[in-house]
Amino acid sequence: MKWPLKIIAVLLLLALLVPAAAWISFPWYAQSLIDRALQGKPFRVEVSGVGIPLPGSIGFRSVKLVFITPPDNCIPAATTYTINLGSGKLSWITESEEKGITSSIIPHKLHADLTLEADSLHLLPDPENFTFEDGNPRISIKLNILRKKGLSMEFHPLDIAYSIGSATVKKDKLQLSGLNYDIHVARAEGWQQPLDTLTVAKLYSDGNPSPAGNFRALFGSKRNSFKPCSLILSNCSVDLFQWNATSDHIEYDLKEQKTRFTLNLAEIPLNELPGFKQAGKNTVSAEGTLSGAIPVEFQDSTVQVRNAVVVAGKGSTIVYYTSHNKPWFSLSIGPQNSAGELLKNFNATIILNSRHKNLSGIAVQNISTDIFEGTLNSSPFFFDPAKNEMMMTLTMNNIRLPDHLTWHGESRGTFSGGVSGTIPVTYGKKGILFGNTHLVSTLTFRDISLNSLPGLSREGTKTPFASGNINGVLPIEFRDSTLLIRKGMVEGEKGSKIIFYDKKNQPLLSFDLGTKKEGGRLLKNLNGSFTFINGSKKNAAIDIKNLSTEIFGGTLNATPFTFGNAGKSASLTIKLNKISALDRVKLYGEFKAALQGDITGTVPLSIGNKSFSITKARLLSKGGGTISITPKTTKQTTSERIMGASKPDADYLFSEPGLWFSRSFDGTLVADFAMKKFVHRNSGGELILSSPKGKAVLWRNKKNPDLITLENFSAGFFDGTIGIQKADYDMVKKSTETTIALNGIPIQKLLDLQGTKKIYATGAIKGTLPVKIKDQVFEILDGDMAAEENGQIIYATTPEERAAANQGLRTTYEALSNFLYAELFSSITMAPDGKSHINIQLKGANPDYQAGRPIELNLNIEQNLLDLMRSLSISGNIEQVISEKALNMGN
Repeated sequence: MKWPLKIIAVLLLLALLVPAAAWISFPWYAQSLIDRALQGKPFRVEVSGVGIPLPGSIGFRSVKLVFITPPDNCIPAATTYTINLGSGKLSWITESEEKGITSSIIPHKLHADLTLEADSLHLLPDPENFTFEDGNPRISIKLNILRKKGLSMEFHPLDIAYSIGSATVKKDKLQLSGLNYDIHVARAEGWQQPLDTLTVAKLYSDGNPSPAGNFRALFGSKRNSFKPCSLILSNCSVDLFQWNATSDHIEYDLKEQKTRFTLNLAEIPLNELPGFKQAGKNTVSAEGTLSGAIPVEFQDSTVQVRNAVVVAGKGSTIVYYTSHNKPWFSLSIGPQNSAGELLKNFNATIILNSRHKNLSGIAVQNISTDIFEGTLNSSPFFFDPAKNEMMMTLTMNNIRLPDHLTWHGESRGTFSGGVSGTIPVTYGKKGILFGNTHLVSTLTFRDISLNSLPGLSREGTKTPFASGNINGVLPIEFRDSTLLIRKGMVEGEKGSKIIFYDKKNQPLLSFDLGTKKEGGRLLKNLNGSFTFINGSKKNAAIDIKNLSTEIFGGTLNATPFTFGNAGKSASLTIKLNKISALDRVKLYGEFKAALQGDITGTVPLSIGNKSFSITKARLLSKGGGTISITPKTTKQTTSERIMGASKPDADYLFSEPGLWFSRSFDGTLVADFAMKKFVHRNSGGELILSSPKGKAVLWRNKKNPDLITLENFSAGFFDGTIGIQKADYDMVKKSTETTIALNGIPIQKLLDLQGTKKIYATGAIKGTLPVKIKDQVFEILDGDMAAEENGQIIYATTPEERAAANQGLRTTYEALSNFLYAELFSSITMAPDGKSHINIQLKGANPDYQAGRPIELNLNIEQNLLDLMRSLSISGNIEQVISEKALNMGN
């Protein structure tokens, strides 16, 4: 009995040791078991580092799964996929589907839930199109196991689930990071992946972040029967830079390996675009939004954009600012009433992986678009996401950019014209910078307000230096910081003028820039070269050359000069040739002007930061005209008008004026003047000065800027001359004191001026008349005159006058009937009220009286010269009253 028991014990021990030995030796023959099970299958599995099986699980160091997908209509070549799992384990739970006592020891049908976990998963296709990497993957598999005859088994998968979390996909130098997607396929659904959300956190190029991220879409494996070779993602969105873009669907063509979609941009704020800031915080800002639809094709790391459209929102505007941070002008890119197309037919080629290994970024080629009724193209450029830099050259063709410009502040007006040329652009840490730009355009402008131009606005007042509008056409070319104007034209609208004011802010005179009818050409054949130096720096300047134009029938030229250098003045000389400008002068208030003629000369000018100077300017004219003064008077009766003082109205006529003048930076103006003739005319007659000349000094006395100094004045008067060495005239007090020098004045002219009809005299006098003027009242202080040479005086009297005269007066009559004087002296004084005293001393002889013995006469004359002038003007007053009454009766 002992042996059978021992044998049974040995058999039982063997029964236990054989499975134990098989269990322990499983890692050594696991690969052969897998190879035998997969013999003849289109895939293979390689394992290493298999651990000793534990209840419900087994560990491994690595698992390599290789399978081949055969070619089909969509993928013409077979593709081999290799999946590598590292450091993981396989867990299972099994359940027999046989119930009851009839079940066998080894069931014919088992249900198993397998869970495959690993530290990493790598997927690599061959040919290599991409790589897929996932950390800590967990794959769940449900299957049925069927035992056939003997111990052979069949495996029937029912369900596979794999939740991808933060995976990475790489293709060439393009990398998708943070990929998330839940895979869940089942036999019951024909192994089709249902729609689920696919997300990608970030897109990288050459290891550097790109502007794209936070991609989201719905994806399922079921194919469209009309597009059997396409994988389609729907309800897609992505963050581009800091904006959100969407697409209804993204289509990937397996056969062409090409991706197609239309990217929709919705209301991107303009102030978030590169180079633009919030209003008032930079030299350029933007307001409004951009939207668009961008059809995209992506293949082999190349993005093609075809016929895209970008729409600017209602009122979208780019604003440019002055150095004082005030709006200067703006570019309207969106309609005022609704959204409108900014770009259409936009095309571009974008290469996401650089062709140079040492270059990170995005290469962009073949950019073109329609914009503002023209076209815009760009040279190829690279965008470096790490450095945030790019360089390009824009080519413009007839872009109607001026049509969308608006000036701010008091400026107004419209612009039109097409712009063509090239603009090199650099974007980087310093914002947007422009290189050697070359642009051409024919710029048309209308209704530009004159008072909005520099220097004509008179800030702080309601009375600008100019009124009216100008229109024009300027053919321009901008090249390498130089603006060229060739044969430009500017015209002034009717009523356009420049106005000058007095201290009380009342208009003194104006200069007409239009015509008295419809409109006149102000400038013709305008040419100039303007070079901008140092851009927006503090020492920025404009170098101006070849400035010339035809103006008012003549020409104007300027020598080269530089304007705008901080702390430096700009020096130039303006040359005028036969400019018909006098007839455009209008005087205001009590003054009127009727002038004509052209002006020729030179004006050397220096323009400083706060003032200007003129050095030895010269202006000459062959013309002249009349300046009339009509002071306001109180209403008078007819008798008062006839017997009273003559009207103060007066006309001043001049011809062929010339002006030589200089102005210092402190405002002092020194002007030498001359003219061929000057006439003062009123109801009492006229006073003619020939060839008057002299010097006037204005604003030299800073304590009394209303003081005008007249120096070295001389003029021909009654065939002689008068002169004033110096006179200081106070324009406010209307006062001065000076001495008038007389030379060569014919005595007969003075007698005629007094209205004397019976005295005839030859010879001329010289002398001095100290005068004083205050509040327009004239006073003579101790004037003296003397004959320059011998002469004759004839006092013509009738016999009746001589018979009626007393003896003394009769003797005087006889002596003066033919008096040949050898000496003539006279003194004169006149009070402010007109009372005057004239003393005349004569020495000579009358050959017809007392045998020509020597005679000395001493004559004293007292009269009111103002009354005399008034009496002489009565006839003029009568004529004036009769003329006015006749005109009134005619009306």
